[in-house]
Amino acid sequence: MQEDWNITLSILESPDKSLIGRKMVFYRSPISIGRADNNDMVISEPAISRNHAILRITDDYSRVYVTDLSSQGTKVSGKVVPKGLGMGFAIENGDIIKLGDSVLQYILTLKPGVQSTFISKMERSMHDFSPSEMERESEENISEMETIDTAESPITGFSKVSIAIIVFCFILTVYLIYFTK
Repeated sequence: MQEDWNITLSILESPDKSLIGRKMVFYRSPISIGRADNNDMVISEPAISRNHAILRITDDYSRVYVTDLSSQGTKVSGKVVPKGLGMGFAIENGDIIKLGDSVLQYILTLKPGVQSTFISKMERSMHDFSPSEMERESEENISEMETIDTAESPITGFSKVSIAIIVFCFILTVYLIYFTK
């Protein structure tokens, strides 16, 4: 439900000094950001596209994605957001979003009851990491995996049906090779 969360976008930097410090709180998703008046958050700056970006929260409130619709580009905490619809980029609390020459800070606030069931650490999607970060993450995951001792868990053999099928196929192959011309 919409009252279970809110998203606050704070303008930290802008060529228009009167916008710095401005905070907007949103209670519905998606949130459109851009220069045009039809956006939920309007930032009148030439370097921002008319419809620059969209923020969407998932139905379970576990992730918020930013989608770059601009020709200028969008960055989240220094990482380039892929362009186009369907190219969502997972963002985390406190992330810095750079649109044109303006810098916003994103904060997701969940109602306490929702927060207790919320995933404690949101994982970023794969395209949020650089290749070296992905390699380091996978090495950490591999080191955390348990090793299975094969002596303690013996591998069971084939079932009787499987053995019967193998024997039948072997006999059929021998018959076809030696007895048919």
